[in-house]
Amino acid sequence: MNRPGALPLVLAFSLLFGACASVRHDPALAPGAALAEPEETALWHALVPPEEEAQGHSGFFFLEGGQDAYETRLLAIESAARTIDLQYYIWDFDGSGRAISEALFRAAERGVHVRALVDGYLIDNSAEPLKRIVQHPNIEVRIYNAFRTSFYPSYLRYGELILDFPRLNQRMHNKIIAVDNTVAIIGGRNVNDTYFALDEEHYFLDRDVVIAGPITKDVSASFDAFWNSPYAVPVSAFVEDEVVPFSFATVWNEIFAYDMEAFPLPRRIEVMELAEKYVALQRRFVWAPASLVLSAPGPVFEDVDIPAKRQIETVLLSRIARADEEVLIQNPYVMMTPEREAVLAAAGRRGVRLALHTNSLASHDSALVHYGFVRDRERFLGSGVALYESKPRPESSRHMPGPGVVPERTTLHSKTLVFDRRYVLVGSFNLDPRSIRYNSEIGVLIDSPALAARVADAIEADLAPANSWQILMEEGEIVWLDEGAEPPIRHETEPETDFFQRIPVWLGYVLPVDHLL
Repeated sequence: MNRPGALPLVLAFSLLFGACASVRHDPALAPGAALAEPEETALWHALVPPEEEAQGHSGFFFLEGGQDAYETRLLAIESAARTIDLQYYIWDFDGSGRAISEALFRAAERGVHVRALVDGYLIDNSAEPLKRIVQHPNIEVRIYNAFRTSFYPSYLRYGELILDFPRLNQRMHNKIIAVDNTVAIIGGRNVNDTYFALDEEHYFLDRDVVIAGPITKDVSASFDAFWNSPYAVPVSAFVEDEVVPFSFATVWNEIFAYDMEAFPLPRRIEVMELAEKYVALQRRFVWAPASLVLSAPGPVFEDVDIPAKRQIETVLLSRIARADEEVLIQNPYVMMTPEREAVLAAAGRRGVRLALHTNSLASHDSALVHYGFVRDRERFLGSGVALYESKPRPESSRHMPGPGVVPERTTLHSKTLVFDRRYVLVGSFNLDPRSIRYNSEIGVLIDSPALAARVADAIEADLAPANSWQILMEEGEIVWLDEGAEPPIRHETEPETDFFQRIPVWLGYVLPVDHLL
């Protein structure tokens, strides 16, 4: 006699293996390429000074606030004349996701070729909209390292994850927008309201860099490598036998038919404003030499000709080893490795100031992942690193989603290092083993004292007592010093957390999770 629940399980696995057979990894898929000769575009002429181009310099400025990050993305999309390439780990269809998709749709309507590459791990609420978007003849969407059950109920994906774990554990963590192969935005932000200061409950404090000029070609070459990878599967592979004739009105209504009147940020930039916006944009750039740094599991970059193509961890260790005065590190997910411990300890012995800013348990979005840092805190302190953990409700105006709004929780998500206030490394990478072993990542190393000083000042503000606790070792025990309190307070347990919040951290010590973090 069959046990209750056995039939649903059999059906689930039947669907799973049926779905496995339906995804087409088509080796004959036409390769794509970024726009050739971007120097001929109006955007290049508007933004890239010939004298800087002649020196091989690119332009950079940072996006610190969430609203600025959203509006600059919108401006980049509205400025496109020929091509838009997007590469994201998460692309949700909440308010900001729909607004950005709406801008992409308008660009496609005016003849811009749009390519979007989305990682296959977290596409639960974007699967159906993506199937509708690709009905536009100027829009292509591919899913990277897809679950064969990506467009099926989520419980099937859990089964597939178990059956195909080595492949599915590797994820595309890059975040890129590239427009006309001239302007690019890379950094830590995904497409979701929490990154753009649009969610009053949760805010990810993050940092992007806007790039213009020659190095954008390297960003586009990186995108092409992923786009043409056999792991990039067209959305059409998941909608076999579903043929829907394209109708602009129908697709528009299906994707955007909900109340956008309440959306608090601009949804479009009028054509008459673009010239003025170009001038304002051009004034923000600081021109400097830089190199793109990449990492990815497998052979993604084997045949890609990009100068200074090195694993991000190699660059990070090399720069710390060469530092003379100071290294500032800001990263949400941090763990120690023997190589990092050696290079940090050596820098500390040379008298280099080492400061690390990361999440506290109270601000963290994953208590189990935080276990990795808790396990290694004493090793960082022993290497001479000053540790600071972000408060969940920091007081600085930089942390506020909007005027007068204090989110219930702010989580640090910025991935940045500053070396000797001359070099700044920013990108999508975390400082956990996953970013070294399993995830693909992108970053840029910029040689600019002016830019490095700006980022260093922003990090120093985040370290201030109003925004962070300092971690100290006193009599062999970890202590959280809150100098923002009056009088200062020393916490002997994780501040602003309770017993239940600490359970996942304790579980990290008994579960075999170290290799997954």
